[in-house]
Amino acid sequence: MKNIFLFFIIFVGLYSEEIVKIIDLYEKEDYYDGKIVIIQGEVIGEKIGNKENIWINLKDDAYLIGIFVNKKEVEKIENYGKYKVKGDIVRIKGIYNKFCNQHYGKRDIHVLELEVISKGIKYKEEVDLYKILTSFIMLFITVFIIFYYHKTSPIK
Repeated sequence: MKNIFLFFIIFVGLYSEEIVKIIDLYEKEDYYDGKIVIIQGEVIGEKIGNKENIWINLKDDAYLIGIFVNKKEVEKIENYGKYKVKGDIVRIKGIYNKFCNQHYGKRDIHVLELEVISKGIKYKEEVDLYKILTSFIMLFITVFIIFYYHKTSPIK
């Protein structure tokens, strides 16, 4: 039993991979440059690119990074974060480039593997009836005040 437990600990230790925060890629850029990294975050914006390769943006917390991925892998992504849409959460394994020669010196990650962790959500916008009513009342009061002011002010 002790040997099985020891084997499990060694196996998990050897094959577990640490998820790197995007802020760490910026702060320790020389350390990670050219290395394989794993990051996780929300896909935002739109996909940009040609027929074979696509450029997407990934956000974790408050930081963004450009991701260069082939068309086959990007087809796994259904939702891109924007107004009223929370993008898919993906885990990406790829090569981090501090200054990518293929992309005019831009910082990016070239994807080796892409896995969708959770699907995004499309939100339905709900407008509170109280807010609409309050807006019309304020509009009426404002128009009344302007009309009253112009009516009572002396003409010069």
